Amino acid sequence: MESDSLPVLSLWEAIGRTISGYMLVVDRAHKICFVNRVEEGYAIGDAIGRSIHDFSIPETAEVFRTILADVFANGEVRSLETNGTLLSGKRACYAVHLGPIIVAGRIEAVLICASDILPLRVSEESLRHEQRVLHQLLEIQERERQLISYEIHDGLSQYLAGAILHLQALEHARQKSIAASNLAEAIRLLQTAVTESRRLISGLRPSSLDELGIVAAIESLIDEFRKTMPNIVFTSNLQGNRLLPQLETAIFRIVQESLTNVRKHAAAQAASVALEEIIHPDGTAGLRITVQDDGIGFNPSEVSQERFGLEGIRQRSIVFGGQLQIQSGPHGGTKIDIILPLVPADLDPTAGSSRTTIGGTAGSQFAG
Repeated sequence: MESDSLPVLSLWEAIGRTISGYMLVVDRAHKICFVNRVEEGYAIGDAIGRSIHDFSIPETAEVFRTILADVFANGEVRSLETNGTLLSGKRACYAVHLGPIIVAGRIEAVLICASDILPLRVSEESLRHEQRVLHQLLEIQERERQLISYEIHDGLSQYLAGAILHLQALEHARQKSIAASNLAEAIRLLQTAVTESRRLISGLRPSSLDELGIVAAIESLIDEFRKTMPNIVFTSNLQGNRLLPQLETAIFRIVQESLTNVRKHAAAQAASVALEEIIHPDGTAGLRITVQDDGIGFNPSEVSQERFGLEGIRQRSIVFGGQLQIQSGPHGGTKIDIILPLVPADLDPTAGSSRTTIGGTAGSQFAG
């Protein structure tokens, strides 16, 4: 059968039955003269002949009326996300596209195509909620780490240091003897305890992160890792400006976890860490974190959920709205690449959305 012999009406009906969204035609009086489907429990006749604006809600009615009038006046295709009601009166959320139907050079009606985006909205809100919860949990964890580091520094470390001073004074006042030897050993053990307490403080909350910023903190971190992994290269193009404290903490922990994984699992000869400020096509700033090694590699899809290091990296990326890529394979080394927003909005990287909606929440302006 030739394509130009297909009955137009049959083709139109077939399209209306098979598309997943809604199709409506409204005339110049804004009356519904065609709809391909309606809400379960209702008949198409319940919508035909009614004004499309019967299904508007006050918050968005005027905007939708203006857009519909503009399509009739100018013949342009328009799109929006908007709110409305169904035949039952329930609120609905839809992405709507409007286009003119032209007969003999005159716009006689407007075709409205709409897709239900309520499941997407629910999913997005659920994701934002999970991000907010994770963000709060990480902040709580960091505060607890900081408090513990203060307790060690102000309490245990001070007591140990004071004990060493007293023992050293006693050692100088006594003759060399077996007792003096025992005293020297006690001093050595206390000095070791002080060193260990300082190591714990640095691990819980590195002072360089608070005092000097993320670049200096990572340099100090890598110096510590070089004691067991000498061949680590660190590069950064950050200009030394301080970032948001939450973001600096997340970056530090991501690098720390990544290098810990390299040391524990990769059997690598060399590794590299890079911090790179980047500009996205939309003009917003981002930060790329890259940690790479030449180790034995692994299959990312087979990583156990008990590998908390990788899961921690993934969750920190999610919390800050980042993008995470892990490239690895047997004997091929591993590359962890993360892009984070350089400045999360309002200190909460999960807040807001880049998509513009009408009336605050997406929805529908038509009979469903």
